[in-house]
Amino acid sequence: MAAGTLEPTPFAPGRANARSAEAPDIDRVYAEHFRYVWRCLRALGVRDAALDDAAHDVFLVVQQKLGQFDGQAALTTWLYAIALRVARRARAAARRDAWRFAPVDVAEDVAETPQALASEHPEQALERGERLSLARRALDRLDDDKREAFVLSQVEQRSAPEIAEITGLPVNTVYSRVRAARLAFQAEVARLELVTRGTAP
Repeated sequence: MAAGTLEPTPFAPGRANARSAEAPDIDRVYAEHFRYVWRCLRALGVRDAALDDAAHDVFLVVQQKLGQFDGQAALTTWLYAIALRVARRARAAARRDAWRFAPVDVAEDVAETPQALASEHPEQALERGERLSLARRALDRLDDDKREAFVLSQVEQRSAPEIAEITGLPVNTVYSRVRAARLAFQAEVARLELVTRGTAP
């Protein structure tokens, strides 16, 4: 897949045969939330080569379980919990078959924000692209638990109780993990900046 052309592949869910009148409609859920799910999967470490398949897996689960959604949690929270489980399986598969995945490059990160970059001066666009690439590389260096905690708290801006609901962890564990993830991410960014400048020991 060429850098700069990465886009989610369309998915055509069928309607469930039996569904209560109050349950959300699968086609509407897909139309409104597919890009959100796809973006969450990427942030959670699903490699680009596996993103479309992982997103489709999420919506297959959604289609099967949508009738069980009771509305006690926000729909996006429920979707994220499903995406999290799918992402974990995808990361495990990636570790087993690491040869299938290409490394992330700067062009791919820059391509994530084309509208923002189009209005910037070329030097600003380059700097922004470098920051995005640095952050993505730092995120890739975190272990799975820290990455999930960091993405949920810092990227998705979820509260500790929401993270606990999504992950099934005790709230105190969530607070501890989020602190550790933030420190680890900051340390990794600082290390990569030194490496980039050629001043790392």
